[in-house]
Amino acid sequence: MKSLQTLLVVLLFLITSNIQAQLTDCQSDRYKEQVFNNIRRTNDITYGSAPNVLGFNQSLELDFYEPALAEEYLTKRPLVVMFFGGAYTLGSKQDADITAWCDSLARYGYACAAVEYRLDNAPNLALPGRPVRAAYRAIQDGRAAIRFLLEDPNGFGFNIDPDHIYTGGESAGAITAIHVAYMEESERPADTFGGFLLSDQGCIDCSGNSYVQPFSVAGIIDLWGATLDLDYLDAAENIPMVIIHGTDDFIVPYTSGQPFNLPLFPTMYGAVPMDAELTAKGICHQFFPYPGEGHVFYGIPSGVVTFPNDFWPPVFTQGREFLYDKTLQFDSPVPTGETSVCPDAIENYQVATTAGSTYCWDVVNGTILSTSSNQVTVQWGSSPGYLTLTETNCIDVIGTPQTIEVLPFACCAPMDLAFNFDGAPQQTSWEILDVDGNPVAAGGTYNIGDVSTTENVCLPDGCYDLVVYDAGNDGMCPRRTSTVLTGINIASIGIGGVFNGIPRLAQMCGDYVLTDALGNTVASGGGRFGSSETNTFCVTGGVVPIQYDNDIYQRTTSDIPTDINIYPNPAYDQITIEHNIQTENDIQISIIDVNGKIVQNHSNVNGTTVALNVNDLASGIYFAQMIFDNMVITEKFVTR
Repeated sequence: MKSLQTLLVVLLFLITSNIQAQLTDCQSDRYKEQVFNNIRRTNDITYGSAPNVLGFNQSLELDFYEPALAEEYLTKRPLVVMFFGGAYTLGSKQDADITAWCDSLARYGYACAAVEYRLDNAPNLALPGRPVRAAYRAIQDGRAAIRFLLEDPNGFGFNIDPDHIYTGGESAGAITAIHVAYMEESERPADTFGGFLLSDQGCIDCSGNSYVQPFSVAGIIDLWGATLDLDYLDAAENIPMVIIHGTDDFIVPYTSGQPFNLPLFPTMYGAVPMDAELTAKGICHQFFPYPGEGHVFYGIPSGVVTFPNDFWPPVFTQGREFLYDKTLQFDSPVPTGETSVCPDAIENYQVATTAGSTYCWDVVNGTILSTSSNQVTVQWGSSPGYLTLTETNCIDVIGTPQTIEVLPFACCAPMDLAFNFDGAPQQTSWEILDVDGNPVAAGGTYNIGDVSTTENVCLPDGCYDLVVYDAGNDGMCPRRTSTVLTGINIASIGIGGVFNGIPRLAQMCGDYVLTDALGNTVASGGGRFGSSETNTFCVTGGVVPIQYDNDIYQRTTSDIPTDINIYPNPAYDQITIEHNIQTENDIQISIIDVNGKIVQNHSNVNGTTVALNVNDLASGIYFAQMIFDNMVITEKFVTR
């Protein structure tokens, strides 16, 4: 017993490791390759019962295919429900082709159900209206099977993802699959209601079982099938379909007509009119005609079995690839966050979270500091970087990765603060304060004997106070002594002297000057100022300032619910600005370059979506500034 327990623990560890590998590394071949070697098949599961054509209650059964439990790592799987063909008089859920479809799909990671439905008999089908009634019974049974699989009343562990249920079949089975997906209660054919010697067949979900499991179908595999009415193909439902049909099929019409070319059957609409209808309604689909081929051209699946022939591999591939490419595959979300950043900046990025999904982040020219599911913190360098997000959804489909480019730019203006000291440099210190009084740079005190020094600072655009302090309370001038008046600039009259024991030849009072990168003086001072001296100055040339007149405009604040979205970003020839500004007045839009120069002006702008031509702008960083109702908001964008 102990050995058995140990084995179970090891197996559990291996399975858990497999789960983690599948769900956290954002790499999976599920649905694209046969990743499962062992399949569990459970036959003859009763999903309900209903009166057959003779009036007797018939047990309804299905066979269920899934990856072996030792290999499965998902708690929710996509489900494909397959229906056999046979003109509603013949066929079985264990026909060779249906078995092949379900076994193969399970190896690719799907759960699959081969569904038995009630059959009719040839003499009855020859009576008016009876073919439609036979098809309707199969439709009711198919829907009952899906409700049962979702309900899982016996705790079988079907584990169906309700967002990914597919129907498929060949011939009569394809007709059933199409109508299980598209037919609604309001579209019931007239022949299904009561009439002479005929009972009402009941609502579309009123047969087989009483489970209440509303569902929708996510895709259809149509193998040489047709529809009773093109209006069933509703654009509002928008269910994707792959259509595979031989052009010389005389049993189920390739175009339109009566099955078997017999007038006792209703007119049906096959591959060509369905393709046209789906195209006209914008419904995702693929159409694969097989020129010169007839009905069930991949081999007869029952009776004298010729299935599979050489057509089976391409038909299966077309159906399987359709499910993945058109119904499972999705685009990962695009990360949101700053795309124009300061060198070495630390920024946060995120995407909207989806239940059951995992997220993988990758960065180029940056360092991921931390991740938390749908969020990441990145420290960028000084060169263009790239952030890529890949989402793996709850059924292990890997979304197409999404990448944003993050561009560094000069976030501050370089400046030099030069000091010529008096005889007491150890008394001098300084700091630069922002508009909120917070220090953004500081220095001092300095060493005895220092004559001069230059400090380098880099400041974002804005207004600041440069405060120079003197601990001796006499500014940047030597103290007065009993022998000499040290506050006199004796160099100006051509004499020197010794002050506080230090030879000085000139400029006995110290001074300072703050200059920008072009050598322009931004602030200056010195001399005898007491304990401190303050200079107010403003900087442009780092982060572009919002261009506004303080007397007219005010910055928008967080309590004003405004939002600007610019795309594409980076842009090439044109940008689109979307905003949610609520105003009855016109909006002015200015495009500003990194030097603060307005390069475009657009007045009297209306609407919440604005397209602007930027193909005349050089590559670089720009700012879209929107002025409205005495407010101004700004958003960055990049041109390439």
